[in-house]
Amino acid sequence: MRKHLAALALGAALLGHGLVQAGGYEGWRFGMTHEQVKAVGDPARYYGFRNGDLGAGKVPFEGSEALLSFYFTGDHMQRVMLIAYGGDDLKQAREAWRKVLAHLTRVCGAVESPSLGKESAATPEMVMAAWDNEVALMSPGQRHQLGCKTMPEGAQLWASATRGAGTMVMVAVNYAER
Repeated sequence: MRKHLAALALGAALLGHGLVQAGGYEGWRFGMTHEQVKAVGDPARYYGFRNGDLGAGKVPFEGSEALLSFYFTGDHMQRVMLIAYGGDDLKQAREAWRKVLAHLTRVCGAVESPSLGKESAATPEMVMAAWDNEVALMSPGQRHQLGCKTMPEGAQLWASATRGAGTMVMVAVNYAER
């Protein structure tokens, strides 16, 4: 009984910052089928993509909202992507990146960026300075990334700012099964 209560307390604590003990995000767990994913919350908010993956309406994310995409291998969910921003406004994209940084820091503690090297943990100031130096200069298809210095058990967690056509930038957090 004591073990069960401890596990429940740990699960509740992990849900508070988005990472669930079984791996995934909020009520979605790695390995769920399409039908199990669609059973979380209002089924009407889900929509399918041509490749068989699923999308969903907005969920709360760091004081704002994010769209969700669920990626499957066969009929088992292996990745959840939270799209914090998608558009042409670099100021709004930068604010979304700040929220992504806050999210990863809260979930993982220390973060790192390929732009900054992997020798030590990146400070928020370093991460935002790297954003300012790189994102406006990216070509379509290029990414600016940020990840956990130490990955959560059973999961990979990272963020990407991806330059689309023209001035479009998409800012997203990914939870993937490891």
